[in-house]
Amino acid sequence: MSEAKQKPGHYATAQEDRVPIFEKFIYGLGSMANDSQAAWIGQMVAILILGLGISPHIAGLIGFVPRIFDAVIDPIIGFSSDNARTKYGRRRPFIFFGAIAAGICYMLMFQLYNENGSTFNGWYFLILQIIFFGAFTCYSIPWIALGYEMTPDYHERTSVQSWSRALAQIPWLVAPWCWAIMYNKNWFANPETGAADPVLGVRTFSIIIGVIIIFAGILPAIFNKEHFANLPKPAKITGDYIKNLKENSKSFIMKCFAGSTVVSFGFSFYIPWADFPWVSLPIRIIAIALGGVLFTGIYFFLYAHPLLKKLFDNIALTFKIKEFVKICATTFLIFNGFMLSSTFILWVIWFYVFKNAPHEGLAINAGSKLLGIYGTFSAICTVCVVAFIPWLSKKMSKRNAFFVTIPLSIIGYSMKWIAYKQVHPADSKLWTMLEGSGVGNFFQVCVFIAKEHYLLLACAPLIVFGLGSLFTIILSMVADVCDVDELETGQRREGMFSAVYWWMVKMGLAMAGLLGGAMLTWTGFERSVGIYQSANTTLWMRILDVGIPIVTSIIAIFIIMTMDASEEKAHEIRMKLEEKRGKA
Repeated sequence: MSEAKQKPGHYATAQEDRVPIFEKFIYGLGSMANDSQAAWIGQMVAILILGLGISPHIAGLIGFVPRIFDAVIDPIIGFSSDNARTKYGRRRPFIFFGAIAAGICYMLMFQLYNENGSTFNGWYFLILQIIFFGAFTCYSIPWIALGYEMTPDYHERTSVQSWSRALAQIPWLVAPWCWAIMYNKNWFANPETGAADPVLGVRTFSIIIGVIIIFAGILPAIFNKEHFANLPKPAKITGDYIKNLKENSKSFIMKCFAGSTVVSFGFSFYIPWADFPWVSLPIRIIAIALGGVLFTGIYFFLYAHPLLKKLFDNIALTFKIKEFVKICATTFLIFNGFMLSSTFILWVIWFYVFKNAPHEGLAINAGSKLLGIYGTFSAICTVCVVAFIPWLSKKMSKRNAFFVTIPLSIIGYSMKWIAYKQVHPADSKLWTMLEGSGVGNFFQVCVFIAKEHYLLLACAPLIVFGLGSLFTIILSMVADVCDVDELETGQRREGMFSAVYWWMVKMGLAMAGLLGGAMLTWTGFERSVGIYQSANTTLWMRILDVGIPIVTSIIAIFIIMTMDASEEKAHEIRMKLEEKRGKA
């Protein structure tokens, strides 16, 4: 980076700090692997409800438990990749083997069959999903950490993340068509009845996605460079288990109380809807509180082990950087507000916008096509947004760019309420068009639906400003935080920051899955009645769909207002680091 200022608050990017376009492209292909699973698993998991007869709140639990496991092992992988020293680097071995293992697990996870029964399918999917998330974490956390260290330049970091986010939209171009594809009897038909077989479609597509994860995932391990691959070997971790146990016992009771309170408070909202009507609510809460105590007790004994103590202390150290905590909070609110909203949009479109369909099959057929059009258009708009974000953040600073992008997304979410007023009429010619077949008819139907529901499509360009700017700017800001951390600790801990950051995201995803299933049940939704949901149910689904992301985005804006993340400060920190240890 040149030390000469171009203008107040802006520094020129030195030639040696620029990442070659080829490397940006390869790193971006890694995001195809990362987002392929994210884009498709959220869509395909609905097969548990639609195709296999599992109730919504049980499906929510099935989605919740693996993500908790996933979040727990994130710091372990981040810590391990920070401290690994191999001839291939710190990150690349994890990325290479993690991508292969995750791709294979994804293929196996969706090999579900109706004849096995809902209980077997539920347990099978739960166990395989846990294994998959473990394997995928071995890929994703080191891959994200690799992106943080590709350049030390304040603006070039945003450019790297912009490339990553742009290529990440490729899976999102196709994923919204998931149910339009799965319910197409010309592609996936039951051999006995001739009707569309979405379970067969899910089994087939899981193999395709698994292959994409493997081949796109291993490329960054082969072609991208690690700038901190040759760090000195970390000091050997030593300590006395019994001594640590005695020292930790002083705070054990307080930690037990805190752990049981948090766990019982969180789960008490969900449990009343679970399938345990013979157990009273107070007994359930007491049982969960005891579970919190047990969890804290396990943590107490694990923390005494010298290696695990080092791991837990590393996690705690990341939270001492206030700006990082604010980054995590902002992401948690914006991203998981969007994810909770996404829980309802599928059901709102199927069972409200197309509630006048002659039968449920046509409603799902039409709704799936609208979801596909909306999702693909959103992905295209996101590519445009993330290409625009580096310019905007350079002009306004990373922090101030949010004051443009987040309000625009709030306007987009608000417009959805008006868009949902375009309920498709019972006498529409669409219903006869859907009975046709062939590629020509497919595109003709899609064009017709797009014209009829243009208001929903008009929301997309505004909504994507929220998520598009979030992961482009925020991930660039995390890279800046890693410099702050090195200045304070003398360590490069991109893996740990990557792990803790995505731990927050995944905990939010787990809660979104858990709360989404509970909220859907709370609205009065009954899968058995299909398009004949009550007016009160569809009203609350729309309120939650529109309202949740608006509220979370507004709270996030207030957090962003307190951030101190200027280019001046980032430049000053970099100069101090290079004076201390030289250029990377």
